[in-house]
Amino acid sequence: MSKPVSIVLPTYNEKDTIGLLLGEIARRISPESEIIVVDDDSPDGTGEIASGLAEKDPRIRVLRRKERGLTSALRAGAAAGRHETVIWLDADFAHPPETIPALIAADESFDIVVASRYVPGGHDGRKAPIRRWASVALNRIGGFWVGSKIRDLSSGFVRARKSVLDSLPFRGTYGDYCITFLVRAERHGYRIGEIPYTNSERERGYSKTGSNPLIFLRYVILYLRTILKLRKNRNE
Repeated sequence: MSKPVSIVLPTYNEKDTIGLLLGEIARRISPESEIIVVDDDSPDGTGEIASGLAEKDPRIRVLRRKERGLTSALRAGAAAGRHETVIWLDADFAHPPETIPALIAADESFDIVVASRYVPGGHDGRKAPIRRWASVALNRIGGFWVGSKIRDLSSGFVRARKSVLDSLPFRGTYGDYCITFLVRAERHGYRIGEIPYTNSERERGYSKTGSNPLIFLRYVILYLRTILKLRKNRNE
């Protein structure tokens, strides 16, 4: 049986996916593990669905809060975790739960393991070419600019030691948190590995970033600013 882990799942308006996703994750983790759903007061009833499932499976814990924001939700979930190994992923199936066992089984000498689209065997499965091209450019050029060897800085699907998360708490407002966290961890000397995975397009619910070109552009600019800041503050 795999070692116990804390799975952190930030949610906001994920009623169409949360039940199925929790079931898929639960099938792939040990009885001692836990799934921490951090729900940002979703008006669509996501929190209620998760709470109902938590009554049936003691491994599921639900943190319901009035505050909103991906980064603060991840901080809250990681802080609440009971195990030294923490894994986090999106709640829309873009990060397939089938990858979780591989993350758990990855070399324990790594402080951080990134599920990566850009190592051999990995793939970006999104349909929109502009999103794929922008992501490749961000990671290749951005990684070069900040002097990082990590191929998928914007993955958002990661395993890390809780002690590392305590030492380097997440910063940022959205996906920029992952870029900042991984670059800072690398600069602090933590051992970081990558395993391949294929992300996918959301099949249920709605995308919070991809449906509106202006929102997509806004996040591209956010990521670029983050990379430039990290390049400037190399000694942080």
